[in-house]
Amino acid sequence: MAWTPDVKGLIQPFTALKSSVEQPYTLNYPVEKRQDVTGYRGFHVNSLALCVGCGNCQEICMNEAIDMVEATGEINPKNASGLVPRIDYGRCCWCGLCTDVCGPDSLRMEGDYTYVSADADSFLYMPKDR
Repeated sequence: MAWTPDVKGLIQPFTALKSSVEQPYTLNYPVEKRQDVTGYRGFHVNSLALCVGCGNCQEICMNEAIDMVEATGEINPKNASGLVPRIDYGRCCWCGLCTDVCGPDSLRMEGDYTYVSADADSFLYMPKDR
């Protein structure tokens, strides 16, 4: 049995050097931000002028991430209950069912998706009024 040099095995480690000159596929996040995607499911937005406080969003939420709380500020005069949705982002799976069943289309999702906090209670989110 004759010994034959393994040329492929000797050269293969050096092929990894070619990746050092290629452009990366990732973004330098704090400096570069990715482009907004139409229809992306980010944080919730609730138009208090349209919200009637029906609670359909709370009923459809399979993770029980939505509860109805007393509204602060001006609300829709047709909101007989005086309640608006509050979302627990520790439980929310961003399925979008709550926005689908919203009759007056007051609850929707926007493109913002980044939120960082050490306080767990800050993830109980009152949707922005828009």
